[in-house]
Amino acid sequence: MGGQLSDRTEYDAFISYSHSWDSAVAKAFQRHVQAFDRPWYRPRGMKLFRDETNLAASPHLWHEIEQGLSRSRWLVVMASPRAAASAWVREEIRWWLTHRSAETLLIAWTDGMLVWDAAGTSFDWAKTDALPREEMAGAFGEEPRWVDLRWLRSPEQASSADPRMIECVAEFVAPLTGKAKDELIGDHVRQHRRTVRLVRATVTVLTALLLIAVAGGITAYNQRNNARAQTLVAQSRQLVAESSSIQDSQPDLARQLLVQAYRLSPTAEASGALIASNAMPRVIHARKAIRAAAYSSRGLLAVADDGVRLFDATGRTPLASLDGSHQEVDAVAFSPDGRLVATGGTHGEVKLFDVSSGRRPKPVAALSAASGRTTSLVFTSGSRLIVMAQEHGAVLDIGDPSHPKSLGTLPDGVLAASPTGDLIVTAMLNEGRLRLWNLSGSARLSPAATVAAQPADIYDYPQRLAFSANGQTLAVAGSDGRARLWDVADPTHPVARSDLYTQTRMGSASGITAVAFSEDASTLATGDSDGVVALWDVSDPLRPRAGARLTGHTSVVDSLSFNPDGNTLATVGPDAPKEAVHGGEPRSDTTVRLWGLSGSERTSASMSLPVAGTHTPSFSADSRLVAGGEPTTVWSVDDGQAPRLVATPATRSRGLAAFAPGGRTLFSGLPLASWDMTHPAKPRRMSPPAARPLATESVAFNPALPLLAAWDQLGDSVQLWDIADRTQPTRLGTLSSTASMTQALAFSPDGALLAAPTDQGSVRLWQVAEHTPPTSVGIVVTAEGATAVAFGPHGRTLLVGDNTGSITTWDVTRPGRPVRKGTSGRHTGPVKGLAVHPGGTLAASAGLDGRIRLWDVSDPSRLVEVTSLSDGGLYPMATVAFSPDGRLLAVGGDRGIRLWSVDPTTNLQRLCAQSLRITSEEWTQYLPDRPYDPPCA
Repeated sequence: MGGQLSDRTEYDAFISYSHSWDSAVAKAFQRHVQAFDRPWYRPRGMKLFRDETNLAASPHLWHEIEQGLSRSRWLVVMASPRAAASAWVREEIRWWLTHRSAETLLIAWTDGMLVWDAAGTSFDWAKTDALPREEMAGAFGEEPRWVDLRWLRSPEQASSADPRMIECVAEFVAPLTGKAKDELIGDHVRQHRRTVRLVRATVTVLTALLLIAVAGGITAYNQRNNARAQTLVAQSRQLVAESSSIQDSQPDLARQLLVQAYRLSPTAEASGALIASNAMPRVIHARKAIRAAAYSSRGLLAVADDGVRLFDATGRTPLASLDGSHQEVDAVAFSPDGRLVATGGTHGEVKLFDVSSGRRPKPVAALSAASGRTTSLVFTSGSRLIVMAQEHGAVLDIGDPSHPKSLGTLPDGVLAASPTGDLIVTAMLNEGRLRLWNLSGSARLSPAATVAAQPADIYDYPQRLAFSANGQTLAVAGSDGRARLWDVADPTHPVARSDLYTQTRMGSASGITAVAFSEDASTLATGDSDGVVALWDVSDPLRPRAGARLTGHTSVVDSLSFNPDGNTLATVGPDAPKEAVHGGEPRSDTTVRLWGLSGSERTSASMSLPVAGTHTPSFSADSRLVAGGEPTTVWSVDDGQAPRLVATPATRSRGLAAFAPGGRTLFSGLPLASWDMTHPAKPRRMSPPAARPLATESVAFNPALPLLAAWDQLGDSVQLWDIADRTQPTRLGTLSSTASMTQALAFSPDGALLAAPTDQGSVRLWQVAEHTPPTSVGIVVTAEGATAVAFGPHGRTLLVGDNTGSITTWDVTRPGRPVRKGTSGRHTGPVKGLAVHPGGTLAASAGLDGRIRLWDVSDPSRLVEVTSLSDGGLYPMATVAFSPDGRLLAVGGDRGIRLWSVDPTTNLQRLCAQSLRITSEEWTQYLPDRPYDPPCA
């Protein structure tokens, strides 16, 4: 303590405390004392000395503390057992009582016991442990006032708005300032309120300024985003147009542009083009020139280039290569059962392979069967293989494929053989005619007749001749652009039926280089030297009708082959521009193109089911099965697989059959009959057969309740059925004043409403419940006559198709007072089919005009047409249905059921899988303002 005392008083008080117990409390105490009764603009009201605040690092610590004590007017001791035990606190108290007075010592009680002995003049040291006895005993002549701070154990409790805090701080500030405690508290409260008002006013002003700035920023941001969005929309639409213009000549690039268009902005144009993109030909590339392609009856596709490769029915997936096949294959053919494939080489060699397993083909036999280049191979009935070559051909017995036997040779100039194996065609070069020969089972030839032709260059294009599958029609083409159909049912008297004439765009004839019939002989394809493939409807050979023209190849079409169903045509020919492999590896400019067909026209459908009937197709709950046609057939339509017929339930009624939601139960007829389709190949009847079942043309299932609504064709009314017990459906009642309209019933998604057109042309809304007859709750009045109805996914919007071809949307949130929202009139006849996608933004409509249209219905007040689906013609009595998973759209009609993929993700993945990545040069050509970023990377 021997330091020199200072006469200056710089601090109002010195705080003495235990660092181990009161450090946080001392800090909070200092802060609130200094801020007490202080305007917000003054930095500090009072000056307090606390070692952590005022002491710097120094080797003379006590000297610094002594200087602080000597410059302070008051000493505040934070009393606690640990403070009483602290040597520093005791030294500070000892110094103060030596050099100052107990009159200027204040006690803040933070812990322990503090008891005054009323009988004496000191603390009761038997009980008091918060102060040091040795230093404080006898320091006070009477009981001092202390402030209880034991409740303040953390800075979080020290709130300036807490009355306890205000009270305690005022107890200390009053002696330090010499003011009355009540006066201090009043001033402090008034100052606090003034500060709060000022802060609120300031915050209000700043908030207003901030909102103005934010509003301006948001406006600018929105304007910028709108401008960017409009730019993306314009670029997307431009790419869709560019893709459409090159989809036949450069399908790979067209697919890439379409994916990028949707990537930039999923406009209605891009969405519609995605759904219709299956119309683009699929391209199979090769490293060497492709000479031939052929389909098997099982759907396998064989492509002869560098050997022979096998593909699945879609042409997307390569399955295997035929090991040991010739390096240069000129001809390839499948046996009628699809189990064998034969390849013909440059020198007349023939090899047989067992392709029962498309992924594991096995070599069966190899032999030298002909002389010269093999021009064509034909498997015939009776286990024979006819080998045609530039010189001598041969007839082989392949009853035992591993040991083929030669039945005989064929003369020079054999150009074609019928699939039945009883007729061949040879050329008579000097006479300009073709000769027909009967071919016996032992390979003996006998002349039948001759037909006029232009055989001068027939050897260069042996594909100019083709027989129909039944062998009764022969197509003969020439260099003058004509193809003539001959009826050769009686080979001795062939009859010319009709001439088909193809022209180039400039009007001149183009030599036909290849012809082929579809399996059912209803369609003929001709390929010419300009690379154009023309399709003809020859179902009536006397009156053939020109169909689609396929303009993908750039010069001579070498080969044509229909798949077994006739809905895909494989064409072989050169392409331009020359495609390249990733990494710059060169490719042959010859490709196989696979075209989706519907008869003699093109189609954008992804699958076709050969069933007839205008009933609405119905999907199972898992979307893997679809039922349709008359009689009812059930098909497997798993994604990525060819459709497969799995069952034909004996429904005994040619009316509509439909799957119930949530399972695999199929209902048909009236009274209702039910079928368990858990095992689709083995349908199990659940309900007893009706004596005289009636057909029903329209069925609607309640999605929330076990209810079914069906139109009674005989009674011209709608019946409501309880199907909780699917083995014994129970009729609940009949809706009066209903109209007999196909696909004109619809339940709301929550199951509470049923919409059914009336015989007056309006739509009546019925409230339905389980085990209760329906109750009429509202009516949608349409002057044009309602023909089809469908609910949106949330049940608040009802779509109504009418006799004028219009589709109107109604808000039926309040069924008793429906509100008209929007309308569109793109159909030119009554709307016969209407369905809404499970996602709620897409709808499909089918009109009596034969058009199938898709709509964006995300805004019910504004219907936007997305696309008009193409299927090689019109579907005048079509019906439509979406699969429950939203993946497929099914369109049913007299020409069969067609399925379209409407899932954007699936379509984008397919487009990427079917095309080569866009090159940087192509990207720069179509997207010069954007950095190279391939959409399928």
